[in-house]
Amino acid sequence: MSELPLSPASIIALLGAGLLASALAVVASTHHVREGYARLQHLELQRWELQEHYTRLLLEVNIWAAPHRINQIASETLSMQAPDLSLSQVISE
Repeated sequence: MSELPLSPASIIALLGAGLLASALAVVASTHHVREGYARLQHLELQRWELQEHYTRLLLEVNIWAAPHRINQIASETLSMQAPDLSLSQVISE
């Protein structure tokens, strides 16, 4: 059986370099995970703010489109009134 061409010192140096590379990869991976989690928290906060804004807009639309409000605007601003039912005619086919 042939011996390894590397000396024990070079094997230790290679293992040390591999260990250092592995440690740096773990640090980089942890950093990326923390950046991603911070971004996730920021986006969740932004989503919550947008959802709150959307809810307020829906409430505002419902208030502006309420039937009694439309009736009030039609009668006061546009001088509209409901037609007299005695003037209505029903046409049958």
